Amino acid sequence: MGILGMSRLAWAGRPRVLSPRAGSTPRTEPTGSRSVHESPPIPFSTRLPPTGTGWIEIRTPTSRSAGEHDDHGSGCALMRLFHCDRCEAVLAFDAHECASCRATVGYVPGDRRPCVLQASTDPSVFHLDAPGDRSERPMWRCLNAAWGCNWMLPVDSGETWCRSCRLTRGRPDTGRPDAIAAWATVETAKRRLIHQLDEFALPIEIDSASMPDGLVFDLVYLPGEGGITGHLDGLVTLDLAEADDGHRDGLRRRLGEQFRTVIGHLRHEIGHYYWLRLVGQSNDIGVFRRLFGDERDDYRAAVDAYYAGASSTWDRARFVTGYASSHPLEDWAETFAHYLHIVDAVDTAAAHDLVPADRAGMLVTEAVATLPFADILDAWRPISAAVNAIAETVGAPAVYPFEPAGVVVDKLTFVHDQVAAHTRRDRFYANE
Repeated sequence: MGILGMSRLAWAGRPRVLSPRAGSTPRTEPTGSRSVHESPPIPFSTRLPPTGTGWIEIRTPTSRSAGEHDDHGSGCALMRLFHCDRCEAVLAFDAHECASCRATVGYVPGDRRPCVLQASTDPSVFHLDAPGDRSERPMWRCLNAAWGCNWMLPVDSGETWCRSCRLTRGRPDTGRPDAIAAWATVETAKRRLIHQLDEFALPIEIDSASMPDGLVFDLVYLPGEGGITGHLDGLVTLDLAEADDGHRDGLRRRLGEQFRTVIGHLRHEIGHYYWLRLVGQSNDIGVFRRLFGDERDDYRAAVDAYYAGASSTWDRARFVTGYASSHPLEDWAETFAHYLHIVDAVDTAAAHDLVPADRAGMLVTEAVATLPFADILDAWRPISAAVNAIAETVGAPAVYPFEPAGVVVDKLTFVHDQVAAHTRRDRFYANE
């Protein structure tokens, strides 16, 4: 639709002219704000270059491995408690080992949970500790296991990185320990995001020649540069400085934000990616414009005006955050992120028996996408109040300093309805 026009962006002094698709959000804004720069020129390669080169390419542009994630999500609940297949102890989502029985554990994307693994005669190959044919299929760990990734993939897939890590096109090389630590932190948050999107059956395909509408991440570490987080044409760029708590909190205070987290950044930027796929080419674009505004409005002028007068106050009955008021596309992305926050938090609370019994049964047994959003929000309100009060008692800031009301609830409901509609039709576009 040509709503954003042309944007001249640069990387390492080399200007490129980009032509964004509708739904993309190119921008260069004040240091620390959400903005987009063109990705660095990283050659595709399956081999790691020597340390000290600054960047490495960590995947070839291929789609999902055969058999790695054969089933789609069903819109079911998300970050439940996971349990060890042997001793039933609680397992962390990113566990490599059961803390109770010391069983070897790995996250299996097809099962969407960490599973106990059996060793084989080859120390790099494992089998699922489960009866039946599934236990016979050899698997190995993602090559990024040394940096915390616990995801598994089939040996016969021909891949060495898991489906989450393959989405990362570029990252710092191992010659920068500080950068690698930040990258590992962001990858942990990204795996949680991919898990949640899988549960919603929202397709995730790696950007490639055969999948030009796919998704890819650049996780960049350029100290002192700032302002390099955003989305453009399926490329999510994240400044790894956001993994530093002190840096991130400083920006939060300077920009007058109440809430700034790594997972929040990822959920916001992925919201931009899904706008075109869930809304922009659907039959609900008119409803979107009535709720959020016209996405064809001048993006650069709107965002510049927002930063010129940004403050910590905004119309909370109309916008979930202050930044959401800057432009309809940012309103969508912020609302999408908060929708993911709320659904994941409610599910986690239900799994920990923190939801009243009359609501917990519904949340545990029903697919989230089939529930009215009003029921999810009703379950969330007392949870949010409780965790914020608990945080206050220990001198910590509020965990979720927002109270959705007014049109914000209508917008959250719209996001929920788009996700639910996609889950039912199992394809992106309503009018294709």
